Amino acid sequence: MEKKLEVEITEKIAIIKFIDSKNYNPLNKQTAIELLEILNNLKNQENIRSVIITGSGKAFSAGGDIKKFKQSIEDGTPGRLMDDLTKDLYKIAYELRLYPKPVIAAVNGWAVGAGMNLALSCDLIIASDQAKFRQSFSNLALIPGFAGTILLSRQLTWQQATQMAFFGDTYTALEMKNLGFVNEIVEPNKLKDKSLEWAMRLANGPTLTYARTKELFYAALSAHLDKHLEDERQMQIKSAETEDYKIGVNSIINKSKPEFLGK
Repeated sequence: MEKKLEVEITEKIAIIKFIDSKNYNPLNKQTAIELLEILNNLKNQENIRSVIITGSGKAFSAGGDIKKFKQSIEDGTPGRLMDDLTKDLYKIAYELRLYPKPVIAAVNGWAVGAGMNLALSCDLIIASDQAKFRQSFSNLALIPGFAGTILLSRQLTWQQATQMAFFGDTYTALEMKNLGFVNEIVEPNKLKDKSLEWAMRLANGPTLTYARTKELFYAALSAHLDKHLEDERQMQIKSAETEDYKIGVNSIINKSKPEFLGK
């Protein structure tokens, strides 16, 4: 079966790229399995310190495969298809939120439905000024999937989230930046360079600290303050026992640039 994603390794960075541009890089069963496999393979590679996810052609990812949705309706199996599809997709949403390496979404074009929420599941988003975002689920009478109900409701006001989810309107990169979703907007021909610049900055940083920060951010979403403060305190104690902590302290004292190891 022809691969729908490719991986490029540049120094300490892995670039995961959707390459089914003729179909606008759909998130279907095959691409979900491929992406999960790639993420799992990269997870334990110590030489890889940060990850970029991007698309090709006119899309980052256009989300679900409408042709397969239609076929399942004709076959009388829409629920079965959705069950089978979402099992793998939802694993990705969870995997990215707690992924032990920082992940940047480099959004080159259309990020629609699950494709938009794939980008929102990453730690940082750099978008081309040509990028467009849309929660298209309501047009199919679906709820915002791929963690959309969490990602939208936790970052937006109730009214902003419902507007985005109910109407399924298109948002520009600038509009998404104003809502706090996009970190940086660049010209299309500068997207890769800017993403690599940020990824290298992260790769040279204390990546174990980043992973622990993500873990605590995630836990804070549902934790009671007293418990979370103690969890945070214990994690800080563990962080003070790392090699990167020694490097960071000594670099400040010596007024030198730290060379973190990620451990």
